[in-house]
Amino acid sequence: MNQTLPNHNKPKKESMWLNLGFNLVIPIVFLRKGGDWFGPSLENLLQSPKDGTLVGSVMLLLAISFPIGYGIWDFCRRKKWNFLSILGALSAFLTGGIGLLPGATVSMFAIKEAALPGILGLLTVITLKTKKPLVKLFLYNPDVIQVDLVDQALAERGTTNEFNQLLKKCTWLIALTFILSACLNYFLAIAIVVTEPSIDKLAFNDEVGKMMGWSFPIISLPCMVVSAYAFWLLIKGIRSLAGLSLEDVLTQGQVPKNLAE
Repeated sequence: MNQTLPNHNKPKKESMWLNLGFNLVIPIVFLRKGGDWFGPSLENLLQSPKDGTLVGSVMLLLAISFPIGYGIWDFCRRKKWNFLSILGALSAFLTGGIGLLPGATVSMFAIKEAALPGILGLLTVITLKTKKPLVKLFLYNPDVIQVDLVDQALAERGTTNEFNQLLKKCTWLIALTFILSACLNYFLAIAIVVTEPSIDKLAFNDEVGKMMGWSFPIISLPCMVVSAYAFWLLIKGIRSLAGLSLEDVLTQGQVPKNLAE
């Protein structure tokens, strides 16, 4: 007799395009072009001198408000914290904080760019032996994979220990992507962001926006390749250890016959 999975009220899915738009594209546009588009009007409105830093500070605040606002809006809409949105908002907040902090330097910015992924990589490894390892958030996530179904199949086949070893391997691969991101972020930051924010805020903003634009092909793509490989290993392991196909674990429907019998 076939069994059906419980029908839970799942939160709405996040829009990938909105995520990219509010967390990446719009901040880049505001940082790089905001001064040209709105600079003169803001100078008149704020009565700021052309060589002042007030307009640049306003543009920086506007740029970081989009990922922060998107994270809040996404939570209100889906009633669920989005970890990646939180990271984007936190990163934007720290970037803005450094850009607005008196006495801030480009070296501080470069360290901040490396620190966040570095900390995540460390936490990914540290939480490996806890009840809620971060790898289950990044890969073995119930929003993507029918975790209960997989766990049931592993228990029936007696392959749970082998699967846990596979998760450990995937954990180290995910940690590697964060370490790689930390290193690339640092070197990209010191190569592109060279204007001290206390000297020329608009130039600093433009360089930060330029770095964000280059971060996708130089940083995100290599990390995506490694993450995709880790996910492929996970799916391959689920197929061999749990006897479930990709379609079985990614779609909501009936439990396969070999489990229901």
